[in-house]
Amino acid sequence: MNETPIQAPEAEQEKPMSFSDKLVGVFSSPAEVYDNVRQTPPTSSNWVIPTLILIVVGVIMAYLITSNPTLSDQMKRMASEQMEKGLTKQLAAGKITQEQANQARDQMSGFGATGTLIFTYASAALGPFFALFLGGLVFWLLGKGAMKATSPYMKVVEVVGLTFFIATLESIVTTILAIGMNTMFASPSLALLISDFSIENKMHLLAASVNVFTFWTLGVTSIGLSRLFQKDLPKVLVLVFALWILWTLFKVFVLTALR
Repeated sequence: MNETPIQAPEAEQEKPMSFSDKLVGVFSSPAEVYDNVRQTPPTSSNWVIPTLILIVVGVIMAYLITSNPTLSDQMKRMASEQMEKGLTKQLAAGKITQEQANQARDQMSGFGATGTLIFTYASAALGPFFALFLGGLVFWLLGKGAMKATSPYMKVVEVVGLTFFIATLESIVTTILAIGMNTMFASPSLALLISDFSIENKMHLLAASVNVFTFWTLGVTSIGLSRLFQKDLPKVLVLVFALWILWTLFKVFVLTALR
């Protein structure tokens, strides 16, 4: 008598976590969230929703900053000082004449306030996309090169995107500090210990880089990458923090010298 073979039931495919579970999980249990990211198909909402939330909150925070007379004046003054510094360099190098410098000052004086507003809102609206896709690319290359990982690029983008929940909280906290302390240089960093903060002082810029939320984001990103790449967390932590240190030194000592 022929018996029909019994087929083993197919393993259930992991279901994506709900949005609310991911939101809470990034703060409370990121390893669980990123295990779910690795085990589920590509999910665009993992980066689309956090990015849109960060943009909306960022634009609101930008409005609060630019609507504050003290902070707005500080931003305009800093923009004016940077413009004057650039003109002085060009004059010293003989690239422009005094007459051209005066014309540039006249043009910028009328555009200064509007330009500051445009830059502030553009940074809030476009900055997250640059951080998302460029950060994703850097970490994807890091995984591919240093850890021989084979995870798709967009999966790494999901890892970065989910950390934007932390960035959103940072945006709110930083704005509260800036308004409360009446300085646009206030942030949850060592810069709080500096009473006369100057963007011309490299030590001050380094202090501002030592930010609680930066370390939090780097830690969660490392957890996400270790789960996605299935590599030991300590190794991923070292590589991610090494990248951050290199970027911070480049930003403070090289990019500032080009201003």
